[in-house]
Amino acid sequence: GFETDLTISLNAPDEMVRDALSAVGEGYTALKLKVGNDPALDFARVRAIREAIGAGVAIRLDANQGWGAKEAVRIIRRFEAEGLGIELIEQPVKAHDLEGLKYVTDHVETDIMADESAFGPLEVMRLLSQRACDLINIKLMKAGGLHNAVKIASFAETMDVQCMMGCMLESKVGITAAACLAAGRRIVTRADLDAAVLLAEDPVVGGATFAGNRLQVSDAPGLGIVDVQGWQPICRVAC
Repeated sequence: GFETDLTISLNAPDEMVRDALSAVGEGYTALKLKVGNDPALDFARVRAIREAIGAGVAIRLDANQGWGAKEAVRIIRRFEAEGLGIELIEQPVKAHDLEGLKYVTDHVETDIMADESAFGPLEVMRLLSQRACDLINIKLMKAGGLHNAVKIASFAETMDVQCMMGCMLESKVGITAAACLAAGRRIVTRADLDAAVLLAEDPVVGGATFAGNRLQVSDAPGLGIVDVQGWQPICRVAC
């Protein structure tokens, strides 16, 4: 098993503080905060959360392509100057702007993670060859499944660039597959696999299990998934 972070959605600072404190109370030791829509408000959000949760919890920021390159450098340097202890910044610039991503990476101390820019094996190879980022976020749904995700992990391992195993909004089926890959590759040093715990209902029987911030893969054959309750076939013609 290994630890996953929990995503704190983009809201007013006080609401994000409440969500962050709740997550820490549940045992999470790393939080991913959504930012990128308003630099001044972003700073207020992050500072308020850091003051509330203390120094012992890791904070990761996901800008979701929300900043320009120079703007990102100004904002990140301010985070650094204020000593807010940001572990990494995910995708500060537009996905296509590899030059901008490299500019940010080269001009700040904080580690920069590529997400949307790291779409598949070809894009990751370009990122790594240019040293345009410090970290890679691998997502099965983005890469096209386990086959391409394994390629990405192998490229990253060759270049000694650590990876995070991330997720979109998939069910526990996808989360379990991602967790199995993460558990089997040493270059995957971080996990953002919280989608299954955010679902209102979990119809999947078996697979990965969660206990606070700990995610445990199954010892059963394959992914260890034995059933999906309540599923119904979808037919384009009369069934």
